[in-house]
Amino acid sequence: MKSLVALALSVLLLAALPIPAAFADGKETPVLAVPESDTAPHTRPDGGKYRVAYVDYDEYLVASRQFYYILAGLEELGWIYAGRLPFTVEEIDRRGLTTKDMVDILSKTDLGPYLSFDNDSFFYMGYDDPVDAAKTLTSRAGKDIDLIITFGTSAGVFVKSLELPIPMFDFSATDPVASGIIDSATEGSGSPNVWAQVEPSPVFRQLKYYNSINPFQKLGVIIYGDETISGVPDILEASDTLGFKLIKDNIDEQPRETEEELDAYYDLVRERIQAMAHEGIDAFYLTVDLINDLSRLEDLLRPFYDRGIPVYLMDDVEAVRNGGLMLISASDMLNVGRFIAEAIAKTLNGAEAGTLPCVYSSAPGIYVNYRVAREISYPLNFEFLSICDSIFT
Repeated sequence: MKSLVALALSVLLLAALPIPAAFADGKETPVLAVPESDTAPHTRPDGGKYRVAYVDYDEYLVASRQFYYILAGLEELGWIYAGRLPFTVEEIDRRGLTTKDMVDILSKTDLGPYLSFDNDSFFYMGYDDPVDAAKTLTSRAGKDIDLIITFGTSAGVFVKSLELPIPMFDFSATDPVASGIIDSATEGSGSPNVWAQVEPSPVFRQLKYYNSINPFQKLGVIIYGDETISGVPDILEASDTLGFKLIKDNIDEQPRETEEELDAYYDLVRERIQAMAHEGIDAFYLTVDLINDLSRLEDLLRPFYDRGIPVYLMDDVEAVRNGGLMLISASDMLNVGRFIAEAIAKTLNGAEAGTLPCVYSSAPGIYVNYRVAREISYPLNFEFLSICDSIFT
């Protein structure tokens, strides 16, 4: 109970922190959220716009939502004129806009005199040829690309390896230090042109919260691809510290582009989940990239629910809506977006990206699927429900 009260207090305290002022609708004169000397918008020295490239891993709506809030942060700082963003976060969810879709739309939109996005320098590391991507980015960096935004571990590691003469800003990598994107979260990135947003031990903190609500003795995880991306080092640390046993299975990266490949992949996931449900686990932790097609989520999780096993999520509120039991989110997208936008703005004002603060501790958000909780008789008291951000029924 004490842990729940502490969680509630942390949410309330962090929510009370001051946030930057937004623009008045329809105005083209920005109200700067931070000192003008640090972040003031301006054109390139030649009077042109700063040109932004983007590198991602694959289609993932969580990336789209966080990218939107980075754009919204740049809008608050005046780098994008108010009212010029051609979509809302609600529209992104409704239309299922990928980051590639967003960059394509942005490339055709006049955002004001300071920034432009280039759809010819957008790459998915999960699909596109890395040799072509490297050739394009290397040949254009510093000429007609001024900065690069990257999402996640794979994209961040790839762009860092190119050692480009322009700044890169990585967000939502599970552990940027362990994966080698940056050398340290507190003592500089190791490269003047590399910056990465760091959320301190998000997986460990999540599992600590989940375990405090309803303690488990055996936690199951099925890892897709790279273990660092799925937070395995933090999961192992949580296992040692909190005293639960980890039951882990791994699925190597599989082709998932065509409908046939997707069906074959999810057939494999179904087999592994059915096997995991018979391992005697009393909780399952759904990590990133295992189930990206949310229309299949609840059906795939059915073997757990038939045995009364709760499914906790690593990320994505929409996965709770679509059948996951609970998410204690480690990412406050709105303020993380502002934090990343401020780093971009300061760099464009002359700061070295690698020397800027990169640690941001988010206030936790709590999301519960009440229908699933009732089905598996999961204990949820009124005090806990009263501090949830959303309860899906």
